[in-house]
Amino acid sequence: MAIFVLLLLGGLSVLTLQYVRIHATLFADSYTKERAEIFWQNALEAALMRIEANKSDLNMTSDDGAFRSYVEVEKCYLYRNNKNHPNVNCPADKVEAISTEESNGYMLLKIVVESTPHAKVLTPVRITRRSLQRP
Repeated sequence: MAIFVLLLLGGLSVLTLQYVRIHATLFADSYTKERAEIFWQNALEAALMRIEANKSDLNMTSDDGAFRSYVEVEKCYLYRNNKNHPNVNCPADKVEAISTEESNGYMLLKIVVESTPHAKVLTPVRITRRSLQRP
């Protein structure tokens, strides 16, 4: 009878430890994803400031080196197909003509945030989003 009780307690301990491990992993993964979401917002703001300053390098890395972002300008919506737009991020092949002057200057940005290989994360993170912005 004592052996049965010891086996039962051992089995319950193993199940409890497995349950705790699964929840700790889920918590760590959700924390990492939240950090990546916040970094995505920072990467978007930094890219908009760099576009405004007419800089071509829109990519950045987080301060702790856990995440990096890649920003690509997919389309520039300019009034009457203004190909002489002074920004280096709007080459002629990405310019789309629009007919409303009030909507001049919108950009469609694709932002990819991913965890770096040397980041201390359990599950790698990759977030890809598009955003229509006016710099």
